[in-house]
Amino acid sequence: MSKYRVVACLALTIVVPLVSACLVSSAYAYALSDNKQLLNFFSFRGIADAFRAFWDIVGPGGKLHPAYFLEHKGHLIIEGALILVIIYLALQHSFKVRHHAEEPLTEKEIDQLCKEWSPEPLVPSPAGVLEPPEPHVITGLEGPYVYLKGRKEKVINAASSNYLNMANNKENKTESIETVNTYGVGSCGPRGFYGTIDKHLILEKELAEFYDTEAAIIYSYDVATIASIIPAFANRKDIIIYDECCSYPIQTGCTISRARVALFKHNDMEDLTRIIENFEAEEKAKNKPLCRKLIVVEGIYANYGDMAPLKSIWEIKNKYKYRLMVDESHAFGVLGTTGRGACEHFGLKPGQVEIIAASMSHAMGSVGGFCVGDRDIVEHQRLSGSGYCFSASLPPYLAVAGSHMLRLLRPDKSGNSPGKELMSLLQKRVRSLRDQLKGIPGLKLFGGAALPSPVLHVHLAKSSGNPVEDQETLYKIADHVLVNGGVLVAVSQYSKLDIRRPPPSLVIYANVALGEKEILTVVGALRKAVRDVIKA
Repeated sequence: MSKYRVVACLALTIVVPLVSACLVSSAYAYALSDNKQLLNFFSFRGIADAFRAFWDIVGPGGKLHPAYFLEHKGHLIIEGALILVIIYLALQHSFKVRHHAEEPLTEKEIDQLCKEWSPEPLVPSPAGVLEPPEPHVITGLEGPYVYLKGRKEKVINAASSNYLNMANNKENKTESIETVNTYGVGSCGPRGFYGTIDKHLILEKELAEFYDTEAAIIYSYDVATIASIIPAFANRKDIIIYDECCSYPIQTGCTISRARVALFKHNDMEDLTRIIENFEAEEKAKNKPLCRKLIVVEGIYANYGDMAPLKSIWEIKNKYKYRLMVDESHAFGVLGTTGRGACEHFGLKPGQVEIIAASMSHAMGSVGGFCVGDRDIVEHQRLSGSGYCFSASLPPYLAVAGSHMLRLLRPDKSGNSPGKELMSLLQKRVRSLRDQLKGIPGLKLFGGAALPSPVLHVHLAKSSGNPVEDQETLYKIADHVLVNGGVLVAVSQYSKLDIRRPPPSLVIYANVALGEKEILTVVGALRKAVRDVIKA
């Protein structure tokens, strides 16, 4: 506390009691002169008379009342005091540098401290996570082969989810080039602010017709699609239940929503029912108002490659009056009679699943994501979907690439289509690849050979018990496969923010460009790599 504050406090402690004593004494003397007799000041009557006398002095009409003071030019004293305060403040410096005993650092010392300083990471690396090696850079394409930077020979690309080879489709590329010549390479604006182009509206209309829904909406980034949809339909009052093996975008969407979130065991319908019934009992016991309730799953799980039992989940959600949201990113264009995905594969009709979302970066061979459903569900996202509202819209040529893929899937009068033939060919490649991968000693194919999923996660048959050691072994296998076998495969990588990290795995994608020759090469290279690496 400064010396000025100490003096002010002492002055108040002295002046206030003195003024109070003077006022009380004056009131008591006035009461004595009025009554002409001495009263006991500490009696009830004495206190009452003193208070009345005090009020006559300070109350309205009294000599110490502010109105009396101002009427007799007292305001001049107040104004003069304020002027003095203003002059005092105007003459003060806004900031005075305090002098310290320490000498300032020299330029050399400052430079030395800067060299020695190392910033801490914004997100510290959690224990037990291996830093991935430098990613391979693709410099050219040739059918199912790619050219990598620093390598002359082409290699088989088994690390791409270009399931129907739409990204390399000749007609698709021609239409995209024509669109670039007409519209340019980007829209440079969000959909709500001059970023909507007719190609966007055409693709949304075609998606709605393809899924036989009222409306559709497209996003410019696939990861942001499901992560924007979930918080658009849930808040802190609502309930979300999702499979523990759902990928990072779904986890992020649930976190952002701030809803009450619960995870059920992977594809375990009994656990899902148990969690729902617990919520129902809690809601009833606390007499809580009605809220929105949502179940979220993936048609094909990106982190495992297996499928959600959608028919059973649909029956449970119907029983307990929940809404169902399905991420069809890896099932769209792959499963179902017409390519609508896992919902169609399990016999669910359009409209039975309230919200369907998918990426356009896999079977469609484009970029971005979409959502289909009732018109109310779609239109709500145009104001509440953050990835839609705050991102530049999809470049027009990518929307044209999506429309091209949908036209290939659209059946003719006989029920056939080029897209249907491609999906049939893809399933042959999936069966062939799964049949041969399951027999490699030292490796274990998750989900077995019977799954129609083109996402294949291959784990070590005998884990060391340490995820870091297992992942390091898989990196060695992937490197051996590339260097000695000419095959590019991926090793699973997950966000450091993932709630549940799956075990490390090699990730292989089946696609129509891989022929039997390429599949035999992939399997042979893996077999030799496992034999050499694990024995070493």
